[in-house]
Amino acid sequence: MLVAGCSAGDGSEPSETTGDSEELQVMRISSEEPGQGSQRPRAVVAPSASALSEAIGANVPESGSGTYLAAYWGEKPTGGYSMSVRSARLEGDRVTVRLSLEEPPRDAILTQALTYPHAVAMIRDLSPEGKAFSFADERGRELDWPIRRAGG
Repeated sequence: MLVAGCSAGDGSEPSETTGDSEELQVMRISSEEPGQGSQRPRAVVAPSASALSEAIGANVPESGSGTYLAAYWGEKPTGGYSMSVRSARLEGDRVTVRLSLEEPPRDAILTQALTYPHAVAMIRDLSPEGKAFSFADERGRELDWPIRRAGG
């Protein structure tokens, strides 16, 4: 699997700080691709593109310093599923990554093939050291996905 490209956004939205919570800058590297991936939902967090590349077996392009992550929604029975990294927020030493998870409409005519939606992103200027990570859906509900730390 080759992971390359950038999102339409440049990831340069300004950070907001409110109290002890800070909105972090997220740069999408790849998203909404069915690809080949994990059969079960999971996430991988790494301190560099090379560490993430080694952990997931794909070529993740270097996009600067920060925390690199890959999220896998698991195996889906048809096409029409997509996901992307929407945002990340730092509260104390906890980083919450918010994902957009989209299912196909019930009446959609879909490709009848197994798909594996995933997303790869980088959180700019954030070291993963000493941070706890969690993933949530677009409504803020925490996803109980295993999170693996790669590299060191």
